[in-house]
Amino acid sequence: MLNKNRKGVSEVVANVLIVLLVIVGIAVIWSVVKPTIDKGAQGIQTGSECLSISLEPVSCAYTNATNLATSSASAKIKRNSGGGSIDSIDVVFEGTGGTSKVYTYTIPTTGFDELSTVDVTPVWADVSGLAEPVTVNVAARTGGQLCPLLSQPVTCA
Repeated sequence: MLNKNRKGVSEVVANVLIVLLVIVGIAVIWSVVKPTIDKGAQGIQTGSECLSISLEPVSCAYTNATNLATSSASAKIKRNSGGGSIDSIDVVFEGTGGTSKVYTYTIPTTGFDELSTVDVTPVWADVSGLAEPVTVNVAARTGGQLCPLLSQPVTCA
């Protein structure tokens, strides 16, 4: 009778050992995967404010005159609905042939609220030398991070 009971005990011990090995294996795999998941989650958290900010260029004007005093560039930028604070806006003027100039517009202390527009007129030296036709696009800066370009560019008149 004792030999039969020992056979049953050895099967139970074998099953318990298999369960313990599976738990140890899961713990080892988790210890390898967890740091990668944490790194990815940090990247998502730092960039999450960019997801809620929506800007679009409404219109722009660019005149490349031979006399710099009469040359001009301007853009009207609209903030759509969506939360998030904006520190500044990078206005990207792009000309043909791969020429481009970036003008950083600092948000005034009065702020740049949702559904409002702002007129951006850079100093001529900041956008001179672009080959026409010129387009404009915008990207927000928030918390020291540059968000990606958020909309389709607008062709300047």
